[in-house]
Amino acid sequence: MKKINRKEMFIWILAFIPLIVAAYLYPSLPDRIPMHWDIKGQVNSWGGRSSALFIPLMNIGICLLLKYMPKIDPKRRNYAKFDNAYYAIRLILVLFMDMMIGVTLYSSYHPDSISVQILIPAGIGILFAVIGNFMPKFKHNYFVGIKTPWTLANEEVWRKTHRLAGVIWFWGGLAIAVSAFIVPAQLLFELLIGTVFILALVPAVYSYFIFRSIDKKTQD
Repeated sequence: MKKINRKEMFIWILAFIPLIVAAYLYPSLPDRIPMHWDIKGQVNSWGGRSSALFIPLMNIGICLLLKYMPKIDPKRRNYAKFDNAYYAIRLILVLFMDMMIGVTLYSSYHPDSISVQILIPAGIGILFAVIGNFMPKFKHNYFVGIKTPWTLANEEVWRKTHRLAGVIWFWGGLAIAVSAFIVPAQLLFELLIGTVFILALVPAVYSYFIFRSIDKKTQD
């Protein structure tokens, strides 16, 4: 008999709880479900009652994608080399989605009662920080990590790029999370967009120059 993987079961329990809760609450939910908030935390977009089920189903879909994506990756054997890191990424994504679903369900009964303008940026910041913490452990693959032509072409470029990206994603994520509690809403939105842009751009540019440097040494 195959041994039950408790870690895997834990993720799936976390993924299905929101759907079970949403299904239980469905008869009592209002006809309008909050779907989007402005930078001041006010609801500015609504969906139908079925949205309360759609989002948890989307969460389960993401879990399925992350679970089986490695099986079609040409570098699938490398996932075993960073199994714990990949599990941590899957776990933090499920927890983030659970938080978002919880906010949505609670706000359905009590619109504008949660400081969404603080909670969501803080959650995004923690998400980036956790991913950054594990990023240096990512091994060469086609689905997870900083995927530029230069990181995919050279494993040394991949390794050095993820070492740098891990540092800036971790500290950038923490900066976003802390700023959510002390920075005014308008400035926080601009800070969030600017930080995410930097977190994406710097590793990409760095990977190019590292590749050029290694390529030049090879040709000399």
